[in-house]
Amino acid sequence: MGFWRRKTPEEEAAAADQRRQRETLQALTAERAASSRYRQEQDAVRLQQGGIPIGAEERLRELANAKPGDLTFTSDLSPDEAGLLRRRGYQSLGLVTGSCVYHVGTAYASAYSDCEVAELSGAYNEATRLAVGRMSQEARLINAHGVVGVRFDMVRHEWGQKQIEVQLVGTAVRGPSAGPKSPWLSDLSGQEWWSLTRAGYEPVGLVWGHCTWFILTRMQDEWTAQSWSNQELGHFSQALTQCRNRAERTMHALAQQEGATGVMGVRFARKLEEIRLTGAGNNPAYEREHHNLTLSMVGTAIRESGTTPRSVHATVPVLSLRDGRLLAVDRRPGDATFE
Repeated sequence: MGFWRRKTPEEEAAAADQRRQRETLQALTAERAASSRYRQEQDAVRLQQGGIPIGAEERLRELANAKPGDLTFTSDLSPDEAGLLRRRGYQSLGLVTGSCVYHVGTAYASAYSDCEVAELSGAYNEATRLAVGRMSQEARLINAHGVVGVRFDMVRHEWGQKQIEVQLVGTAVRGPSAGPKSPWLSDLSGQEWWSLTRAGYEPVGLVWGHCTWFILTRMQDEWTAQSWSNQELGHFSQALTQCRNRAERTMHALAQQEGATGVMGVRFARKLEEIRLTGAGNNPAYEREHHNLTLSMVGTAIRESGTTPRSVHATVPVLSLRDGRLLAVDRRPGDATFE
C-alpha cells in the first residue's frame, strides 16, 4: 500500500522549473537539428550547381575580413618559395582547395576496333572542371589574386569502380597592386612562377585534358607478345599517340578560351587497366584481355604581360648574412665572383 503526500509549494516550483528546462532543451535540440538539415540541403544544392558548402564560405570570408596579424595563415609553400613571393610583394593568404567525387555512367566499347571511351573521358574532364571551379570560388572569397603551387590528384577508388575523385590544393596569394578580375590558378612552384613573371609572362589559369582510349587486343598482338625477337608493339604505340593527341586537343581548346599564348609546366599521368568485354554471340574478342588507357595532362596557361623585358639576365640566389633574406642577384661580369 503506497503512501501519498502532497507536495510543498517549493517542490512544485522546482518540478515546474525542471519541466521548463526540459522543454527548452528539447526546443533547442529540435531547432539545431532543423538548422543542420537546412544547411545540408543548401550544401547539396550548392554542390549540384558547382558551388562550395556554406561552412567553407564562412571560413573564407572570416579570413578575408581579418586584420593583419589576427589570424595565422597556412601554406604548403616551401620557405624558398614563400621568400621569392614576398620579394615580389605577394602575401600568402592561406590554403584553398577544390574537390569533386564524380559518378561514371555505363561505358561502351567496340568489339571490333579501338575507340575512345567517351563516358570516361567526359567524366574525368567534368570532374576536373568542377574541382577547378570550386578552387576559383574559394580564391575569390578570400580576395586572392591567384593560387600558386596547385597540386592536382586524381583517384579511382577500389571500393567504387564507378567513381572518380579529383582533389586540388594550393596557396592563395595577393599582390601589391590591383589584381585581375578573376583569380588565376597555377600548378607552377614558387620558383617557377617567379622566373616566369620576371621574364615578362603572367599566368592565366589552370588547363587540362583527359582521354580514355580502349585498346582492343588482336590476334597479331598476341603473336607479337609471344615472339622471341625484339620488336615494337605498334598497336599500343599508336593507341598512346591517339590518346595523347585527344587529351592535348582538349587542353589547347581551354587555353584558347582563356586567351593564352602557351601552356607551361605540363605534367602527364598515365594509367593502364585490364578489362574484358561482354556481349551476345561467340566473338573471340570476349575471350581476350583488353586495356583501357587513361592519359591526363595538366598545366598552367600563360600569356605575355605588358612589361615584357627585351632580355633576361641569369640570376644566382644569394642568402644575405645581414637580414637572412634570399636575394636573386644578376650574374653579370664584374658584379661578383661565384665559386
